[in-house]
Amino acid sequence: MSRNPLMVALLMSIALVLWLASGVVWPSEEPNSDEPAPRADAIEAVAVTAKRMQAQPVQREVILYGRTQPDRMATLRAEVRGRITAVLLERGAQVEAGQALMTLHQRDLPQQLARAQSLLTQQTLDYNGAKKLAKQGLQGELQLAQAKAALVSAEAEVTRLKLDLEHTTIRAPFTGVLNERFVEVGDYLGVGDKVAMVADLDPLVVNAEVTEVDVVSLQVGQTANATFIGDGDRSGKLRYISSLSSEGTNTFRIEVALANPDGKLRAGKSAELQLPLEQRNAIYITPALLALDEQGNLGVKAVEGNLVKFYPIEVVKADGDGIWTGGMPDDVTVITVGQAFVRDGDPINVSLEQP
Repeated sequence: MSRNPLMVALLMSIALVLWLASGVVWPSEEPNSDEPAPRADAIEAVAVTAKRMQAQPVQREVILYGRTQPDRMATLRAEVRGRITAVLLERGAQVEAGQALMTLHQRDLPQQLARAQSLLTQQTLDYNGAKKLAKQGLQGELQLAQAKAALVSAEAEVTRLKLDLEHTTIRAPFTGVLNERFVEVGDYLGVGDKVAMVADLDPLVVNAEVTEVDVVSLQVGQTANATFIGDGDRSGKLRYISSLSSEGTNTFRIEVALANPDGKLRAGKSAELQLPLEQRNAIYITPALLALDEQGNLGVKAVEGNLVKFYPIEVVKADGDGIWTGGMPDDVTVITVGQAFVRDGDPINVSLEQP
């Protein structure tokens, strides 16, 4: 070949031509343009475990924290001056409406009343005589008017003295508890001095604040339940909803009245209130099944066909072990194992839990 370089060059040229022509004679297989090309990022189906769940009717409720207080409180004050002569009840005693609590010295009020009554009798006779004389034309209208004025004045004086005598006995204004007593025997009272404080604890009232979202679902007269530390549960009625929100909090004050005939419940205790709202269909799940989507919405991942379906949820009711959730179909298959490794729309291989 070294002696004949022209022959070598000719052979190489023929070989190159044949190699180029081979692509025309035997063309390589081209992919069918009608068939989609395989995706480089195709997601393989993930094996997950799911459980079929069905909704149940659940009573939605709002939980509030409040404080008990008496239904009524009254601070009694002296209406006449005088010295305390007797204290009839001790602090903490149960009292009935109108029951005597203590007495004041009557001073000379009985004698003043007797004199006023005698004067009233005299003025009555004078007025009756003046009327007869006026009818006979023997007395003028002026004298008749003066006699009537004297009679009215005498009647007013008798009424005033009777009230003063009555007020020397201080009585309970309503049934309740003599919660505080500010005087002892021998104390001298002026008009307006504090004497005692009576509280009405039946019913006992629980005050609480409710948000502007929940207040629209409450109605006066609906049932409420209160839980106390050491005193168990008591049921009552919602008796008042404020029409004006508290400044700064936008919450509305409510009052729940609890029957307390035995007086065992005391004012000033903390209470947890449960007020039922509307009834809704909800599914009970544990917190381990909750997940977040790409937008940060809280929900659960369920099965739809062979794909993952994300359902945002609404908490209807919660307890110590889980939550009742709305926002899902009434019959749904929830992923219980493997939900952390799939996203909305991912293909999955599903294994159902046995009931």
